[in-house]
Amino acid sequence: MMNKLFLSLTLLVCSLTASSQVRFLDDPNVSLDMDIEAKSKSAILYLSTFSRTSQMTYDSYVVITFMNDSVQQLTGFTHNANEGVKTDVGHGFADRFISRTSLKLSESQVEMFKCGIKNIMIKMYPTSYYHEWETDEIGFPLYQRYLISKENVMFKNNKKESHK
Repeated sequence: MMNKLFLSLTLLVCSLTASSQVRFLDDPNVSLDMDIEAKSKSAILYLSTFSRTSQMTYDSYVVITFMNDSVQQLTGFTHNANEGVKTDVGHGFADRFISRTSLKLSESQVEMFKCGIKNIMIKMYPTSYYHEWETDEIGFPLYQRYLISKENVMFKNNKKESHK
């Protein structure tokens, strides 16, 4: 009974956590988390990488090719760069590197996400992260997250104006 309750709670927490970001885990060396947050006239794209071998550089940039073959290069600065984390691997420990960056987007750049992402390249050291998709797996979900975040920002702004 306790095991079933624990499993149910774990699945609930995992489902809530997973819905808050777009996670990509196809590459065995790098896992990638992406999330987006709307601001008043712009947005912030958050990237986190968890890697065995590569680290995001301080002057990070990302090159995204969309499904309509348009290309955007986004630049930003790595905030929490290259945290070394000891991770249990079999019967020993290995270092993993966590890098986090935020990239400022205009509203027109965010609109491009709705057509889908074909490939992404993140500047990392010593080798850059690159992945290509046949169908969109992360672009449209990020765009949906942006719309939800934008509604929240508009709601907060309307609430502030009504109290004046």
